[in-house]
Amino acid sequence: MTEEDPKPGVVIDVTPDQDSDDGPAMAADSGEQAKSDEAAATAPRTRNLGGIAMLLGVAALLAVVAAGAFGYRYWSGLSDEVSAMDTRVREAVQQQQRLQAALGDATAALRSQEDALGKQRDVLAQQRLAVDEARSTFKQQEQKLADENVRAQEREAELRAAVADVHRRVGRSGTQWIIAEAEYLLRIANHRLILARDTETARVALELADQRLRDTRDPGWAGVREQIARDITRLGTYTAPDSAGLAARLSAMIEQIPRLKIARATIGPERTLPEQVARDPGERTWETLLDDLWSGFKDSVRIRERDKPVQAMLAPENQFFLYENLKLHLEAARLAVARDDTGLFRENLATAADWLARYFEPGDPVAQSLNKAIGAMTDTELRPDLPDVSQSLRAFKVRQELLDDIAPGVSAEAPAAKAGTASQ
Repeated sequence: MTEEDPKPGVVIDVTPDQDSDDGPAMAADSGEQAKSDEAAATAPRTRNLGGIAMLLGVAALLAVVAAGAFGYRYWSGLSDEVSAMDTRVREAVQQQQRLQAALGDATAALRSQEDALGKQRDVLAQQRLAVDEARSTFKQQEQKLADENVRAQEREAELRAAVADVHRRVGRSGTQWIIAEAEYLLRIANHRLILARDTETARVALELADQRLRDTRDPGWAGVREQIARDITRLGTYTAPDSAGLAARLSAMIEQIPRLKIARATIGPERTLPEQVARDPGERTWETLLDDLWSGFKDSVRIRERDKPVQAMLAPENQFFLYENLKLHLEAARLAVARDDTGLFRENLATAADWLARYFEPGDPVAQSLNKAIGAMTDTELRPDLPDVSQSLRAFKVRQELLDDIAPGVSAEAPAAKAGTASQ
């Protein structure tokens, strides 16, 4: 496009020059020129309107396409939302079905619980009836017990009256029964100490006898109580052997026996053989042959002199019996501990010590430990002498005979006889 071409949408108004010399001629030409210019101006305007219409059509088409795309997109989103809503509706339906099933299960469980509760109520009602029956029975038994208690009290009153009557008939006071009990306890103390070696029971019996004599409040029994105190002191100083500890130590020693080392079963020290002189074949004669035979005989046979009897050598397969015999001796010592047999206990320990020194290595630490333990237990006395507690009973009898001499007929002959029968 040049500068002469009219621009679209621009009207060019050409005004003729009034001062020009060619006025008339130019006027006619100017009219035609004006028409042509008007036509030329109208054509671009038309073209401009067509372009604008085309642009508007394109814009409308783009708007329609955009609206279609937006509608399709909106429709797609709406379809997705509808499908999602349908899915949610289905899930809600399924959840509602599950809830209905759970509600049905809960209803069934509730009904079963109601049935169980009804059964429990029935059981509770039965239990209440049983409790009521038990209460009535208990009341009846309580009434019977009350009646029996009344009868027992009446019987007790009768017995008390009978005992008082016996006291009046037997002695002037009830101290004679206490004295009879003291004598019985003194006999029990002597019997338990002599027959069962039960020092604890004997001590308790002496203490109870002293308490019975104290309850009499009679100063005449002071000498007997002093003797009882001496006997209690002797029992307190008596120490019984620890049999359980000895048995435990012997068991530990038996467990150590398999670790002992047996001494070498040979007679005398070993010696090396003499060196043999090699001879050439040309030097062998009858004399050299005899010399070789004699030297071989001397090497195979050895004669020795011993001032003690020779012990038989123990074969390896017999070493098991050596261990077992040693165990048997220690087990016999344990049995002697259980039987309080001091002689058997010491004899088995001495035999075990002799076997340890004779058949086992003396330098073995296990053998040394066993020898030390045996030496510590050898002097143990399993049955030591028991203290004599019979002086208390003798003193009691002397005091009782003195009372009989002073007041004959008042002594507790009947209670004493009963106590003697009970002690036998």
